[in-house]
Amino acid sequence: MPGLATMTTDSPEIPETSETPGPPILPPDPPLVAYRTALKRYDGGRLVEIHAVLGGLDLGGKPNRLPDAIADRLGEARVAERMVAGLDHGPRAALGLFALTEMPSWPASGMALGLACLGVDPEPALRRLLELGLVAAKVGDAFDPVFDYERLVGPQLALTTLNAHPSVLNAARTVLPEGGPPPQAGDVRQAREADGLEPILRLAAVWQRIEEGPIRQTQQGTFFKRDRERLEDDPVLAGPITDALEPLPDMALLWIALARGVGLVVPEAGSDRLIAARPDFWGENAVHLPQMIATRWLALRDWHEQVGMRQEGSPVDLAIPFVRASVLLWLAKMPESAWLALSDLDEHLGRLAPYWDRPLLSDPVRPRGAGPSETLAAIVLGPAYQIGLVRAAEETPSGRRVVQLTPLGRYALALGPPPPPRQTFDHFLFVQPNFEIIAYRQGLTPSLIGQFSRFARWSQVGAALELKLTPESVYRGLEGGLKTEAMLERLARHSSRPLPAGVAEALRTWAGRRDRVTYYSSATLVEFATPEELETALGLWPASGRVAPVRISDRLLLVEDEGSIPFSRFRMAGSRDYRRPAEACVDVEGDGVTLSLDLGRSDLLVDAELAQFADERIGRARPDGSSSPRRSFIVSPASLARAAEAGLTSAQMSRWFSQRTGEEMPAAIRLLLHAARPGGGPFPTRRPIVMTVPSADLLDGLFQHPTTGPHLGDRLGPTTAIVPDEDFELLRIALAELGLSLGNPNGRSKQG
Repeated sequence: MPGLATMTTDSPEIPETSETPGPPILPPDPPLVAYRTALKRYDGGRLVEIHAVLGGLDLGGKPNRLPDAIADRLGEARVAERMVAGLDHGPRAALGLFALTEMPSWPASGMALGLACLGVDPEPALRRLLELGLVAAKVGDAFDPVFDYERLVGPQLALTTLNAHPSVLNAARTVLPEGGPPPQAGDVRQAREADGLEPILRLAAVWQRIEEGPIRQTQQGTFFKRDRERLEDDPVLAGPITDALEPLPDMALLWIALARGVGLVVPEAGSDRLIAARPDFWGENAVHLPQMIATRWLALRDWHEQVGMRQEGSPVDLAIPFVRASVLLWLAKMPESAWLALSDLDEHLGRLAPYWDRPLLSDPVRPRGAGPSETLAAIVLGPAYQIGLVRAAEETPSGRRVVQLTPLGRYALALGPPPPPRQTFDHFLFVQPNFEIIAYRQGLTPSLIGQFSRFARWSQVGAALELKLTPESVYRGLEGGLKTEAMLERLARHSSRPLPAGVAEALRTWAGRRDRVTYYSSATLVEFATPEELETALGLWPASGRVAPVRISDRLLLVEDEGSIPFSRFRMAGSRDYRRPAEACVDVEGDGVTLSLDLGRSDLLVDAELAQFADERIGRARPDGSSSPRRSFIVSPASLARAAEAGLTSAQMSRWFSQRTGEEMPAAIRLLLHAARPGGGPFPTRRPIVMTVPSADLLDGLFQHPTTGPHLGDRLGPTTAIVPDEDFELLRIALAELGLSLGNPNGRSKQG
């Protein structure tokens, strides 16, 4: 319950006027912010040149406005399209890499490597993009000097980041490499093509596991050890792939990274956790999920096809992420029916970019060693094959590995139409009486995977798939908006035999148990001071098509849609957000046993807390005569006996008073607690003799003098002290020795 509004209806018809709020101001696009920030570090003369090339209007001698003016000018779609259309092949190829990976920010050294693998000279291509302002460069951290084109060569290249304007990315198109492609392979045999479902199935399992238990991140973005080990040890996430041509290292972390990239796993607002996306994701994105996964893999910078996830906290950049798109573009250069040997493509890339397969961008360029590179096979036959972007075969009679792009591969590169749907069959499920479901891959599609993921738990992924119906998985489906009959209908439609009677009965039973408790992901509770005020409020509630309030007690209404509350007809006494800690809302009155509850600051929990050890006084006016809504409670021996019987200790009550009143427990209540303790016994009493002297100095002397001091009791005031009965005669004798006397204790005191 994110909010509690406490209201009274003393003035139910109070008019309210307020201005209609305007549309929310959306934050700037982060890529656009990065682009503007980079421009602001340019030399003023260079900004003037870029602004003039773009055809911007004269700013009247205000150079500080140039970065924003350039960004706004490129924000006009026609300007960006005109500038991109006039580019040569090299700059267009660079923008094509930006667009293919949907990464608006590239390290300049990574872009240089990707362009070199396409046969493009990086330096003039990037220089042209920078001269036109289509891309803005940032060198080093914020304390480096302004950008200079000369930094694009030599060691400064590694310190430069290229930020493309978002409108430029929208105008960019995929550009195939120029020049002749590698030679075509000969006849092939044993052609293989993955069904492309493996990543989707594993991502569905990631979504379920994180929905069951969100994972936490450190400030550096790494996962807590316990959460990481839980996912890495999950056999569905880390288990081997049946149809694998090359291994995928660190699979669990790979699937999590891809799930974050496509939006199946999202950061939780205001916390350090990653949580599962809403179930609506599957209905909105399942059809496009293969292409989304392909794009996110092309942009995945922290995972290496041979060594796995980059070491946590490592500042170095992997090189493979910046050549994946270039490799696929060379495959796209081939005729659709042609096959390309990996060894030929490897040699071709080696001629264009020596040491293209280096592990890190910072590694120096050096001559290639003898023999084919294993990196190319890891890229093409690893994730590219599993995603369904390529098919593989063997060349005859050489036995070389050959590959070609699939229709999905061309579609992911924006070079072809959407691939035709896979041929499927309807009845591919076997629902067993023990609630296990066996599914055959041939019948599955991304949409069906999403549908079943919402209410059945993936327990095995392989040639045959296994799901499990559990109370928790069914609850997940119900909370995601599915009805029990919809789950049963989906199971029955795709099952090869009638559903076991026990399965249908169990689903209805689990759903019935859940329906006993209504769950509201967000609601407002409205509390009224008296039942009569609640009835008055219901009479004033407007009749509309919105959900009506639900009465949950004689003083509480639950409102699912806060917008339906007629705030103008009620006087708000206060509101409470239950995500915040409890606050002091109880005042202790002068008698120490009467507790006054301030409804403007109270919450629903304090009622239950007070009921443990106090009784409410109905209809009692406030002692101070104020009109603020209050409720009074009285602490009595009977109420404290009830609290002790329920196990409430004095230490717990002391903490409650400290939290809820901001003060220590009143002395009057401590007195009642003492009285309730067994074996306390009577208070000792005696009749004292009180001696009064004319001045405080005289009494000080009597206490100080060694003859009289030992015979005096407690001092009651400046001139008054107690004389113990047993010391009365001894004190009289001592005073007589000093020439003083005591009066008669049974009559009026007389000073000597």
